[in-house]
Amino acid sequence: MEFIRSDSGIENRDLFYLPKILVYVEGYSDIPFYEEVLQSYDYHLKARDGKEECKKLVTAIVEKDLPYVVVLDGDYEILRRTRSQHRQVVWLHRYSFENYLFEEQPIEQFCRDYGASADSLEKVSTNFGTILKNITIKFKELIILDVAHQRAETGYDALPDRSDRFFTSQTGIDFLDTQIQQWQTEAANCIDSQNVDNARILVEQFSKKRRFIDLLPGHFAFGIIRRLIIDTISRRPRRTPNISNDTIRIYLSREVWRLVKTRDHNSLKRRLHNAVREAEKIRQAQPNTGS
Repeated sequence: MEFIRSDSGIENRDLFYLPKILVYVEGYSDIPFYEEVLQSYDYHLKARDGKEECKKLVTAIVEKDLPYVVVLDGDYEILRRTRSQHRQVVWLHRYSFENYLFEEQPIEQFCRDYGASADSLEKVSTNFGTILKNITIKFKELIILDVAHQRAETGYDALPDRSDRFFTSQTGIDFLDTQIQQWQTEAANCIDSQNVDNARILVEQFSKKRRFIDLLPGHFAFGIIRRLIIDTISRRPRRTPNISNDTIRIYLSREVWRLVKTRDHNSLKRRLHNAVREAEKIRQAQPNTGS
């Protein structure tokens, strides 16, 4: 049997050939995080090319009640309560999966396993608390501007993809005020004040109940995680350990589910399990299409 290369055709092909429950995520780097929480299920994780592609699958689930699961990043939509369109569509309550990795215990465990000194490990807790406070102080205005631009659909990115440009040097976890201010000024010059004021209200309301770090775009937040880890395990000044981003992501994705029990983590685990079970019910109710 051949399927056309439309979105629906591709997904029908997947459902036809694969006997496992499909769980779609936005990108390949997301996969290890969800593998850990779905171990007890007969599933297959499949990466799509971003949120818009995943939203096409959401439409198909809603219209046809198909037996698969879609996981969507929270992005800035977490600033407003977002109701899932379907019981098999799981929205993150943080910007992306990387924000779920930004927890003290798994970061400290990584540093311990990768050779951090006893003195450095003792400082992890202090450094973690300090960096959370500094992130709020240094980046709140930039995030407000980024939210304003996105809500106004200007197409302007007030925040770069990577956080490295904002550190004072190649090592350490201090931020460069002049660089941050330059980005703020440029972003503020091309958006009207009313949009900024509206975004400020949303961000301030969010920050009263939630961690500000959970509002940072995932890649940006991960860059700070990496810098904190490297700063902790560096044994000699100016010498950066050669540890890949994938190594850090995979390790933290495993350990976070073992060590962290926040409301967000527990909620995500429960909702994802429920979504997979719902998809299993639909598949069991359908005629067997496998070979």
